[in-house]
Amino acid sequence: MPDPSTTRLGLYKSKSDGSELVNYPLDLGQNWDRVDLAAGFQPCTSSTRPSTPYSGKPIFETDTGRSFYSNGTAPASGSWVEIPNSSGVFGGNLSLSASASLSIGAATLTRTSGGSLNSNSNFLTTRSAASDIAYSAIVGVDTFDRLRLYADGKYEVGPGNAARDVNLYRSGANTLATDDSFTVGIDLTVTGRLTVNGIGQNLPKYKASTTSRTSTTTLAADPDIAFPVVANATYLVDGLILFAADPAGDFKMGWTAPSGAAFQWSCFGQSSTATAGSGSVITDGQDLTSTSFGLGGVTDNTKTMTAQVRGYLTVGGTAGNFVLQWAQVASSANATRLLAGTHVRLTRVA
Repeated sequence: MPDPSTTRLGLYKSKSDGSELVNYPLDLGQNWDRVDLAAGFQPCTSSTRPSTPYSGKPIFETDTGRSFYSNGTAPASGSWVEIPNSSGVFGGNLSLSASASLSIGAATLTRTSGGSLNSNSNFLTTRSAASDIAYSAIVGVDTFDRLRLYADGKYEVGPGNAARDVNLYRSGANTLATDDSFTVGIDLTVTGRLTVNGIGQNLPKYKASTTSRTSTTTLAADPDIAFPVVANATYLVDGLILFAADPAGDFKMGWTAPSGAAFQWSCFGQSSTATAGSGSVITDGQDLTSTSFGLGGVTDNTKTMTAQVRGYLTVGGTAGNFVLQWAQVASSANATRLLAGTHVRLTRVA
């Protein structure tokens, strides 16, 4: 009867008293095969792990790139504990005790006594598509992640018991956008222009330079006072018209709007039928079917005249442009001018 085999590798031992002759296949060949198999990490696959490993047995899976050791418990299939390797391949649980650290190259991950993880380096997630998830967070009882960050930088937030319903993302160069409501609890400071595209939208237009027209009674669009308006919207219109016109030509104005729009407006100023320089001020209600409204009564085209415009624009199902048009009441070689400083504003109310 030989002596008991070794406890870890199960190497066969002959009788210690020397009474047994050496059997090469059993005493030497089989033993050396077991020693060779146990040297370093034993290569295997995830489906061909050793069935009777000793405690501390290391293996390397060639199909997954992952490393394990056996903790010696039974059954053998449940004894494998994963070992993080230098290639970064890891598929199991990693536990760090309080104040313990995991170092990978120059980067260090540390668990604080409070249970949080700190790193002295950047956390970088590399994904193959912009729509891939880079980070998400969920409360244990939730069915949906409450926070999700995508590889393209889009940020989504939700209640946890339903799909995420709030987002924040880059919609273009130097532009941060959301498809949802935005509430500011204290103050909102805007250094540049504040643009509102819905209710409350303010569209100002201002003439920085004067435009002159001669010998024409045909209404034509002003190059500066034109507004893009959206379908099914309502706007309040107000403005100040600055013009200069000789009595022979005077000044008339009108508006164009998208098909189906309605515009009710009035103009406060001196009528072109008034005596030149008389200062007669009139109020006249107009709509888009009225082709124009004549202003004038000045002594010559060096005098600045003013008119105040107020109106109510309702846009139908067709979007387009709302444009100030103007010309001379009577054709004259003396120029009629719409002056720099003329300004009109649209405010969306519905």
